Amino acid sequence: MIILYLLIFVIACYILAISGTVLVKVLTALSRYFRITEYVFAFILMTFATSMPEFFVGVTAATKGNSVISLGNVIGSNFIHLTFILGLVSVIAKGVPVESKIAKKDSWIIFFIAVLPFFLLFDKQISRGEGFLLLVVFSWYIYHILKSKESFHKRVEEISEDELAVRKLWRNILLFVIGAIFLLGASWLVVEMAKFIAVELYVPVSLISIILLGIGTSLPELVFGVRSVIAKHEGLSLGNLIGSIVVNSSFILGVVSMINPIRIDNLRIVYTGGAFMAIAIIIANLFIASKDEISWKEGLLLIGFYIVFLVVEFLFR
Repeated sequence: MIILYLLIFVIACYILAISGTVLVKVLTALSRYFRITEYVFAFILMTFATSMPEFFVGVTAATKGNSVISLGNVIGSNFIHLTFILGLVSVIAKGVPVESKIAKKDSWIIFFIAVLPFFLLFDKQISRGEGFLLLVVFSWYIYHILKSKESFHKRVEEISEDELAVRKLWRNILLFVIGAIFLLGASWLVVEMAKFIAVELYVPVSLISIILLGIGTSLPELVFGVRSVIAKHEGLSLGNLIGSIVVNSSFILGVVSMINPIRIDNLRIVYTGGAFMAIAIIIANLFIASKDEISWKEGLLLIGFYIVFLVVEFLFR
């Protein structure tokens, strides 16, 4: 059976690579059509596409009365985005340019949005009212970046409204939907096959749950980020990663809390993961706000921090 699992795993990885390439090309074309910067377009559109695993995990957990699963998933996902994925993308690209003024200017607003759920958890729950507050914060931030002049900085002079342009628009929208579906489906397959392979090879399940499941729900962002920098569209990658943090921390937790309030018994476990996430955001913010790029050396530092987290989790699990 392991040969079959490996074959499916390889095919799924190939689909991931192809769908990631298609999405980069489509989003670049759409951002030009709507005269919106690649950073903002990826922040809004691609973020929702790649955050679907976290969203469905959260909604499913909430409907089953176990909303705390969503909280843990969001903490792990945000941490991986800011350390392993951002670090790996920086190393592969030999430095990720930070061209967006929004990314620099709003770096600490992103920090506030990411840690806001932890302040709401002081009474050991995020109520429906607090979930609504998170949705208000999310809506405000989307409005904030869309009204920014910098959102429309890199734009074409005119939008062609002829029949050919409209056809291309609908074709690109269709390709985006298809590409996102294949990206998410292939990501799920990779994770499932990896778990089966681990069982066949007698790899500890605890190690798999720490590494594979965390990276698994972040696989779409990882593939999209790598394909973006290879295609020299770094703004797409950075916008998607930062956008995912905002969507995870405000929109997803807000929706989950509205469905079923998040209640926790052990604050220590949540705040330990939250502390690692907060430190990762601070480090990433310093890199983003202080210079015009995140260098490959800083990328290695972020990956190293992720490895430290894995070691701590594995030793004290």
